[in-house]
Amino acid sequence: MKFASLILAGVLALAATSAPLAAQDFVAERVVKSVGTADLAAIAGALGHQVLEQGEGDDVVVLAEDPNQIRYVLLGTACDVGEVSGCQGVLMQAQFDLPAGTTYETVARANLDFAALNVWVDFEQKSLGFTRYVVLDQGVTMANLRANIDVLLSLIGEAYPVAAGEALDSGGAA
Repeated sequence: MKFASLILAGVLALAATSAPLAAQDFVAERVVKSVGTADLAAIAGALGHQVLEQGEGDDVVVLAEDPNQIRYVLLGTACDVGEVSGCQGVLMQAQFDLPAGTTYETVARANLDFAALNVWVDFEQKSLGFTRYVVLDQGVTMANLRANIDVLLSLIGEAYPVAAGEALDSGGAA
């Protein structure tokens, strides 16, 4: 699985030099209704992942890598809306170079088998992606955000072969 940098090129164009945030900045029980870059970096750090790049100023984004060398982006969305400062949504995404066996049918099968993920394909840009999205309205714990990243990364290993057309009979896992 090769990582495609399509989304990251645009999102991280203005990113600062990376500086991993220590896991001690992560408080699992803390309830957040919005997040900033430091929060996203703390979550990645709490997972023991390397923070490769992070946004600066209004760019609420973190590029991180897990021990299996899967790179993923955490992107703050719905930022500074109404009276709430910070981002009220978090897009979690990993994107790869398009495998030769990927078809609309294999992606549909992966979406059916792994409902906890949004599996998508862009044939024009030659990329295959896996996404989760969390709405922070009314608050979620930092532990919940960490668990959502864990779910994304743990299911990619199972969903990728299905979406890539490598698993002939996926058997309805998830």
